Amino acid sequence: MDYLVKFRYYPGDPLITIENEGLKRVAEARSLEINLEEIKGDMGENGEKTLNKNLEMISQTIITISGNDVNNVKKGLCDIIRVYRSPRTVFSLWGSNDAGEKVAWEIIEEMDGWW
Repeated sequence: MDYLVKFRYYPGDPLITIENEGLKRVAEARSLEINLEEIKGDMGENGEKTLNKNLEMISQTIITISGNDVNNVKKGLCDIIRVYRSPRTVFSLWGSNDAGEKVAWEIIEEMDGWW
C-alpha cells in the first residue's frame, strides 16, 4: 500500500448516507481496498459533547482508501467525491499517509474545492 487516504465525514458533511455497497463497487472497479467505519460520539440532551474529546471519539463516518496505483486511487477518490462530495473540515484527512494526503488534496481541489 503506497497510498492511504482517510476521508472523515462529520454529521451533515456527505450529501447522502454513505453505504458500504457503493464503496465495495468503487473498490472492485478501481482495484482498491476501501473500508467504512462509523463512530458514534457522546450524545447528551443538548447534542454531542465534543469539548476536550479525542478526534477518534467524535461522531464521524470514516472511509479508508488504500492502493498501490496512483491513477486508481485518484479515480476512486473521484468516484467517492462525485457521490458524497469531499469531507468538509481541516481534520478530514487526519490519518492519511503523506502520499495519500497529497493525492487527496489534488483531487479535492480539482473536483470539489475546500475553503
